[in-house]
Amino acid sequence: MTIKQILDRITFYTGLDENIFSASDRLVSVNIAYDKLHSIILESQDEWDFDDSNYDDLPIAFTNLTASQGTYLLPDTLYKTNKIEINYGSGLVKAMPLDLNETNLSESEVLERVSVDKPYYRIFGRTIKFYPTPTADVTSGIQVYYDREVESFTDADVTTGTKEPGFDRLFHDYIAIQASIDAGIRFNTVNKVDLSNLLVEMEGRISKFYGDRNVARKYKITNHIEDYE
Repeated sequence: MTIKQILDRITFYTGLDENIFSASDRLVSVNIAYDKLHSIILESQDEWDFDDSNYDDLPIAFTNLTASQGTYLLPDTLYKTNKIEINYGSGLVKAMPLDLNETNLSESEVLERVSVDKPYYRIFGRTIKFYPTPTADVTSGIQVYYDREVESFTDADVTTGTKEPGFDRLFHDYIAIQASIDAGIRFNTVNKVDLSNLLVEMEGRISKFYGDRNVARKYKITNHIEDYE
């Protein structure tokens, strides 16, 4: 479903044209609905990680390692990190998250205990700090696997009218329904409860769909008897 079709569905659901439910308000509601659906998908997904299909690259970020520099900026579109690797000069190694409150160690004590074979990191907002501090420059020495924000619709996308949401088309109508509920609240439309019921039903199907996509993954349960004698 294209953005034009989604906007047409909003008119269908609400009975309101753009003279009442304006184009700018519709766009805001569409993008809020897109973000809400994204959060549902991320909370539900199995080993098959979701990524907005409108991107033309993978959600893997690279940046150079710089000698004596311990802190680096994370990608602006990062939603959450999945894995972080660092190369101190001998190949990429998985870094482990560090919480100083859990270790009861000071930062200087942590630096004394870590090594390039077993690196750690801490995240502060959009900044990541590595332990130990690099001692050499390494091209693409940091690699971050992450979930990123969806690519929001813009005024230009509305003008063109052909862009589609970057998730399975089975659920494109979710955006139109959620945006129509916004209008229902604002303008007290008579069907806002019906729309809410439709939304709840669709959210259940979305959670089930994205929670069980990797059908090739097989689970095996076996009996295990522990001998304590």
